[in-house]
Amino acid sequence: MLRGVYSAMITPFDKNENIDEKGVETIINWTIGKGITGVFTVASTGESWALSVEEKARLFRLTVAIVNKRVPVIAGVGAPSTRESIQLAEDAQQAGVDYLCAAPPSFVRPTQDEMLAHYRDLAQATSVPLLLYNIPMLAGNVIGTPAVKTLAKRLPRVAGIKDSGGDLTVLNDLLIDRRPDFSVVTGMDTLVLPGLLAGSQGAILGSANVCPELSLEVFRLFEAGRLQDAWAVQNRLTRFWLAMGLGSFPAPVKAAVELLGLPAGTPRRPVAPLGTEQRAALQRELRAMGVL
Repeated sequence: MLRGVYSAMITPFDKNENIDEKGVETIINWTIGKGITGVFTVASTGESWALSVEEKARLFRLTVAIVNKRVPVIAGVGAPSTRESIQLAEDAQQAGVDYLCAAPPSFVRPTQDEMLAHYRDLAQATSVPLLLYNIPMLAGNVIGTPAVKTLAKRLPRVAGIKDSGGDLTVLNDLLIDRRPDFSVVTGMDTLVLPGLLAGSQGAILGSANVCPELSLEVFRLFEAGRLQDAWAVQNRLTRFWLAMGLGSFPAPVKAAVELLGLPAGTPRRPVAPLGTEQRAALQRELRAMGVL
């Protein structure tokens, strides 16, 4: 069962926008050294939309090799078509990942019945547990809560959902009458503690590239019953999300990683890196959070 705090990893690029494999290794080792529960490669924060199928498969293999079974690895296999998602799932299984994670198809507008068929076919394509993934602000489509519960009931291989919609009511609804081994985790930095209070099993966060210690501390304090202390840390973590408005996603995350002295590179175009003023504002926020 998926539980804890996972990092939705960036994909470091060199000056020519190619994957920086040494940078990937540095980021993974730094993140694991912080005590993170696991890593999510080819995530939205990792610019999955900008990566080719071949690059994604390469990142699956690279991540599994670097992690070397120290923590679980989640592979992002969402794609506009079921055919491509299945191909990515097969590549991820061959690489040896522990979980698959797939956002709904984008650009087209599938019905909920078509969504059910898409995820059914994807879950049955491999033997790797599958996490559903709602991120409506980017994917444009949502797999509705009734469909999520139907898939969880019919397909044991559907292991959980990463909900990045930012709606605590939806998160709470997903937790009602859920299968006991079905994980519901948030993808929103602002909802780590509220999600845990509602009954979630943890979080998968872009902020874990920069300040994994904060979300891990929220989780630890919650489990210890120290809710007032947990809220104080949650409020620091919330500032990270607010700072993401300084640029197009995931440019602020990559800039924050570089401010820590870690390799990130610029985002792939058309997303532009932060300007001088935005970078200075981000630096001030990170200092206020106690990260720098």
